[in-house]
Amino acid sequence: MTPRKKSDVGGESAPKRSRTAKVTEPEPVAEVTPEAEEPPARTSDAVSDLPDIDRMIVFHMAGQRYGIAITAVQEIQQIVAFAEVPAGVDSIIGMINLRGRVIPAFDMRLLLGLPVQDFHVDTPMIICKSEGQLVALVVDEVEDVVVLPEGCMSAPPRMHALSGRMVAVCRMGMDLIYLLDVDKLMEPVSIPGAMGV
Repeated sequence: MTPRKKSDVGGESAPKRSRTAKVTEPEPVAEVTPEAEEPPARTSDAVSDLPDIDRMIVFHMAGQRYGIAITAVQEIQQIVAFAEVPAGVDSIIGMINLRGRVIPAFDMRLLLGLPVQDFHVDTPMIICKSEGQLVALVVDEVEDVVVLPEGCMSAPPRMHALSGRMVAVCRMGMDLIYLLDVDKLMEPVSIPGAMGV
């Protein structure tokens, strides 16, 4: 994806990795709630040993589609100014104030081993739960909530670099969506635990 021109967030410059910004209260963009319509039932043979996940949030990173189970997602926000963390964890780009709770923001590109790019006013964050804590995952683009069709999930291929951090690979037509495990994504990093989270 070609980096888009940086814009202003709330009249201030969009946050950069090297700049300390004032922690501001984000305005909700979308709150994730289960859809009223029931997803199609799946047989136990279709999912075998895979977890029973019926919906996921789909997002894009460097042209590839990824997903996170809807049960792990609290809401979607647009990026806000954040305060830099003193400790040097590369993937943690700062702390944000989410309605009185200070939570760490992670660059999903760094977690996935992708080249970094600048953020802009439309850059979204997915607010997720990991090991009882909230984290903000900064992604390229959020697509939508997707209902998983019957029999679409397969075990992650062992040779894939992210296989240890995936729940499954979902076949959606001619496309593949890598369904990620948020807890396993957080394993390589230390989440600040004394920040009111």
